[in-house]
Amino acid sequence: MAVPFDHIASTYDSIFSNTAIGQLQRKSVWKYIEKVMGELKGFEMLELHFGSGEDADVFSEQGFNLVATDIGSEMLKLTNKKSEQFSMQDGISSHYLDLENFDGSFFDKKFDLIFSNFGGMNCINPESLKSLLNKLPMILNPGGRFIGIVMPKFCAWETIYFTLRFQFKKAFRRLTPNEVITTVDGINLKTWYYTPGQIKKWSKEKFKVVSVNPVGIILPPAYLETFTKFGNGLLMRLNYFERKISNTGLLAGLSDHFIIDLKLI
Repeated sequence: MAVPFDHIASTYDSIFSNTAIGQLQRKSVWKYIEKVMGELKGFEMLELHFGSGEDADVFSEQGFNLVATDIGSEMLKLTNKKSEQFSMQDGISSHYLDLENFDGSFFDKKFDLIFSNFGGMNCINPESLKSLLNKLPMILNPGGRFIGIVMPKFCAWETIYFTLRFQFKKAFRRLTPNEVITTVDGINLKTWYYTPGQIKKWSKEKFKVVSVNPVGIILPPAYLETFTKFGNGLLMRLNYFERKISNTGLLAGLSDHFIIDLKLI
């Protein structure tokens, strides 16, 4: 599997995590995880494709014993540096893991929560994703959860934005069943988009669906940071309405991302 974001590891937070829109979307995910914490039987957590470790540090603070995994060596270094900076080495361990060749025997323990944030699942092809969903139960405790934040096949904001700019190929790029080549800082990356229904279908033998919620249905995608030029007041109003409809599962397939929460049967 190619290393998706190693080339921008040092600037990843400024490009994605620390943008005003990115922070609002990320906080909505953190709020959901906080709600789930009260339903878990333990606090052993595995994070897949953890990126720069922005989530890892927050989850460690909340009391999770976290194993953070990624395929990028530079991302691993960045997370280790953050853990040292905030004195969280005891709560976080980071490891290399290629999800396209996932092997549950790599781990010497089971987890109460497996988590993948903001498009980690979109970095692997459909066959690998099906295989992953089939293998995750091997490393989950009874009643354990898998929560993924996934980019759907249609994003209303994206389609409207690029259509108004007459960039029709970009406006409907998610609809293809094939890989989409996206360019990040000069590097071409392969991306696949999935509907909530696909993940439900591929996981139904071993998981039941707890909920499917939109992330970024009123708030725009993080790359539309130009909206911040209208002031924080507009973003806060958009975020207010985002929170109001955050539990409306029917909108999940129209948003920038969606949360899918699966519980081991």
